[in-house]
Amino acid sequence: MADNNYKSLYRKYRPKSFRDVYGQEHITKVLENQIENNKVSHAYLFCGSRGTGKTTCAKILAKAVNCQSEGGENGGVKPCNKCDICMGIENGSIIDVLEIDAASNNGVENIRDIRDDVAYTPGDSSKKVYIIDEVHMLSSGAFNALLKTLEEPPPHIIFILATTEINKIPATVLSRCQRHDFRRLPPEIIAECLNNICAKENINIEEKAVNLISRLSGGAMRDALNILEACAANQNNIDLIKFDYVAKVSGYFDVEKIISLCVCVKDGDAAGALEIFWDIYQNSGSSDCGNFCSSLLEMFRNIQIAKISDKNPALKYINLEKSEAEKIIEISKDFDNISILNCCKIISDVIINLGRYTANKRAAVEIMLVEMCLDNPRPSGTPFTEGGGNRGNNSENGGDRGSNRENSGSGERGISPPPSVKGVTSADGGGCRYFGKYADLIEEVGKENKMIVAYLKSADCVIDENAKKIIIYTDSNFKLNILKEQKNIQFLNDNIKKFLPPDYSAQIELKPRQKSDKTNENNIGIDDILNNA
Repeated sequence: MADNNYKSLYRKYRPKSFRDVYGQEHITKVLENQIENNKVSHAYLFCGSRGTGKTTCAKILAKAVNCQSEGGENGGVKPCNKCDICMGIENGSIIDVLEIDAASNNGVENIRDIRDDVAYTPGDSSKKVYIIDEVHMLSSGAFNALLKTLEEPPPHIIFILATTEINKIPATVLSRCQRHDFRRLPPEIIAECLNNICAKENINIEEKAVNLISRLSGGAMRDALNILEACAANQNNIDLIKFDYVAKVSGYFDVEKIISLCVCVKDGDAAGALEIFWDIYQNSGSSDCGNFCSSLLEMFRNIQIAKISDKNPALKYINLEKSEAEKIIEISKDFDNISILNCCKIISDVIINLGRYTANKRAAVEIMLVEMCLDNPRPSGTPFTEGGGNRGNNSENGGDRGSNRENSGSGERGISPPPSVKGVTSADGGGCRYFGKYADLIEEVGKENKMIVAYLKSADCVIDENAKKIIIYTDSNFKLNILKEQKNIQFLNDNIKKFLPPDYSAQIELKPRQKSDKTNENNIGIDDILNNA
């Protein structure tokens, strides 16, 4: 027969005293001192991310201010969790502690009901406690209706407000409350709690699986317990809950495969990247493309942290096992900051579009991977370059940008001429110069064909008067193939005639980015980041 009294693990093991709360000692110690010294405030604001103990501490505080005993459990501070009041608040039979969901009671009339109710003294308790959860959901009118009561409530009233979005709380409310910020729980603390619960529940689970759950929880104890409960549901069929099983149940992607995919991006190996994605898509416990992109973005975030940090800080802040984090640190040596930021931007754009309108999400992810690889082609084992050769800002390759922009006449449109066209020669051995009307050409193209405008803006353009050609230099094979399509070439030729004699035509060439000087390798300014993004 099914157990109708079954409780979820996060409800069953919800802390009943301040000493049972994990990882929030900076808050629980203050509250204990206030209770012990009888200096409890009339209004509290508990803020922090989900699953960190806000509502739990609110209920413990409600019990503590009404507890009938002189002390708490085992000689500690109240609550005792044994008296009638504590037990009544725990099971919900004491009506003097009201828990209100502001998400569904967010109107002015709901706050007016509270304002009218505070005038009545509590029945069985010494204090009447209002716990308003997700308080940021209240309307502006509701907040205004609450202000006066929140500032000067009757002596028997305590307000405890809880929120996950402190930025949405008006300053007038913040100034009337004692604020406490709940931190995300570190993985090691969550793992300690999970091990204790597994021992009590006779759940056999390997240590590596516990560590994975603690990392996947994102600092939320409730999320960790929910994952553990989902894994333990099938315990009758397995002797030991292992890492692979937790990964399958939680939809976790294989880190080794994600790392291998990042290596393919580094090497410009589009075919290899697609093969890894297809394998993940077909065989992973969760084939959701949004989750895949989020995992890939998290991995590039780890690469970025490893790139800009020393080894020890990197290991501390990379949310991976030590052996996996060490691999990320090694891979990061072949990346540069600009390339990592570019990859993160591409992935972020796809994540946004997946949530909006993309019908074929798998195709969108495949195109994203191809773009990331083909936009950075390089031989295996060679590092990404620090910016572009003719996008640099050193005096040797072009001097002052402002003077070039002024001479070209295109600075107002935001298209900067390349600092140099050194090494570019015409068909008969003559030289080339920057095409001053390039910004105007892009504007004309954008009126009818917006698709190729982005590729043109990221390219450099020179005019070869001897060969009667406009040469457009792009920095990737992907963009090169798009611009060299017959219809796009014809479209460019038609628009070039608006600025030059009719015998001029467009020519698309590949000019990969060159490695920058060693002296500037670790000194990237904001201009370089913007120009190479």
